[in-house]
Amino acid sequence: MKPRKPIFYDERRHRWRRTSRVLEITGAVFTLLAVVFFLSVLVNPHLPEPLLPTNRATLHPVFAKTRSKIALKRPGRHRRVAALGQVPAAYDPLRAAFYVSWDPTSLAALQQHYHDIDVLIPERLHSITPTGRLDIEADPKLTAWQQTLQQTANVEIPTMPLMNNSDGTNWLIDEMATMLKDSGARQHLSQQAVQYVAQNHFAGLVIDFEEIPEKSQKDFSQFIAELGVDLHKQNLKLMVCLPAADWIYDYAGIGKSSDAIILMNYDQHWLTSAPGPIAAQDWFTRNIDAITKLVPPQKLVMGIANYAYDWPGKGAKKAHEHARVESFQESIVTASESDAQVQFDADSLNPNYSYSDEHNVVHQVWMLDGVTAYNELRAAERAGVQGTALWRLGSEDPSIWPIWDVIRPDDAARAKLEDMPP
Repeated sequence: MKPRKPIFYDERRHRWRRTSRVLEITGAVFTLLAVVFFLSVLVNPHLPEPLLPTNRATLHPVFAKTRSKIALKRPGRHRRVAALGQVPAAYDPLRAAFYVSWDPTSLAALQQHYHDIDVLIPERLHSITPTGRLDIEADPKLTAWQQTLQQTANVEIPTMPLMNNSDGTNWLIDEMATMLKDSGARQHLSQQAVQYVAQNHFAGLVIDFEEIPEKSQKDFSQFIAELGVDLHKQNLKLMVCLPAADWIYDYAGIGKSSDAIILMNYDQHWLTSAPGPIAAQDWFTRNIDAITKLVPPQKLVMGIANYAYDWPGKGAKKAHEHARVESFQESIVTASESDAQVQFDADSLNPNYSYSDEHNVVHQVWMLDGVTAYNELRAAERAGVQGTALWRLGSEDPSIWPIWDVIRPDDAARAKLEDMPP
């Protein structure tokens, strides 16, 4: 068979000369384009007159500090705190709000609505030992945000940390009773608390000892009297949280020793009770009428709650299962997901609904919302109490804020409740 030359064999190199020439021309073109591109970046184009920027030397930036001052809706915070326990010259109620570190929405609500409150009450101090040792709960996120607010916006929110007898899960009743009975332990706890409040430049202290047995009531009143003296020597305020209509407490004596009683005017029905209104309006007003016979209005701060209880009914996994605490938002989501219709009870003026879960267990849900808060604020206003305190930031109906600071509202103010912000 006759041998053949390779197909791509170019003995005289004609194809290579053509290929190299094309590559040289292509490289020159790309080099030219690159030079033109870089020159266009470095050289400012000449714009026609209508496109030239206008020099307006009279315009100046508005910095964040100035904007925050303009946005501040509630001046006079420190004046209201200083007036605790005193007869006001004109009705100008204090607005306080409780804060918890274990719920991120509490900080989010504070960041959004700090301009609507006068006093922040963070849950921070715990008395859980018989010896009166003070346990301090660190909250770096809240501290960092408060410092930033002070530095950037020159806004300082008066703070009164809350001290309770909870370890975060349980109320330590026996340890508290032992501490209250021991004068040395009481003094030790008081000294630590006063020192902590003074060193951190707080406005004062809030005490929330719960489930105090009847045998410890005199010891508790004595502790409040001693603590009040110690705080007042440092020009600091003392408020004491007490349940509504629990007549084993010495409301009158505690009112004299403190600057204000925060009446927890809610939990008419509670976690372990049968389902029912959390704070019926007539029950709420009766409690105000009763307490004002013992404690003057200028020494009362009325607790306003915004949350829900979800009670499981027959068929639950556990007999007599406790209710579940929910925020207003969580309760509304449950109603939406179950297609339940929220009803406004005509007798209690509290919202409620029922639904059946995936195990066919029927739940009863009662809640407090912006409308119940509006009605309670009006009752507190008529009684002339020194202020109100929201339990708690992060669980509230967001429609509460447009009416939270309103005194003697009109139809325009009430209409704000029709819109529920996300």
